[in-house]
Amino acid sequence: MGSAIKIQVVLFDLGNVLVNLGTQEDFAKVFQMEAGSESELWEMWLKSPSVKAFDSGQIPLPVFVERLLSETNRDVDPNSFTENFINWPKGLFEGAIELVQSIPSHFHRAVLSNTNDAHWGRLMDEMQLSGLFHSYFASHQMGLVKPELEVFDYVVNELGVNPEHILFLDDNQVNVDGALTKGIQAEQVKGIASAQEILYTYGVIR
Repeated sequence: MGSAIKIQVVLFDLGNVLVNLGTQEDFAKVFQMEAGSESELWEMWLKSPSVKAFDSGQIPLPVFVERLLSETNRDVDPNSFTENFINWPKGLFEGAIELVQSIPSHFHRAVLSNTNDAHWGRLMDEMQLSGLFHSYFASHQMGLVKPELEVFDYVVNELGVNPEHILFLDDNQVNVDGALTKGIQAEQVKGIASAQEILYTYGVIR
């Protein structure tokens, strides 16, 4: 692992990397269903047309809730689902801000996250991620979602660097694979210790 190519940009996913989305039981609680395997829940989430539409900013929260509950055949009260969904991100993992701040100033720090209107305000204000990065690429603002390859083209173009100079950290292997396809250096990480280890391996932090 690691690379001789000089990293210029460190690109973070948020959920399960810096932001604590809780356990699979917490995820299941949002849907008020029994916790199956984490991979099954995530696969359902990542393949959902309504999630994609919401995360790409095409539909508002109430429409998303209605469509998702219909799509998953959940007989759940829309109001309680909405409340659980808004509160789903628990907060930052301990040490998240310190980790980002430990990256030397000559690196460009950026975020690439599949997110939405319901969570973005909490992430920026309540969790104090606003101002911590030089660039923010949020799916609902770009109109693009990972792992669509256009997302990575968009980010590379906006950053104005060669893709091999970008190190991307994401918790979902499918997103990592998409980034690798576009020549970005990408690693699957979950949580702060895992991210720290990759940053160390790539010579970003010492």
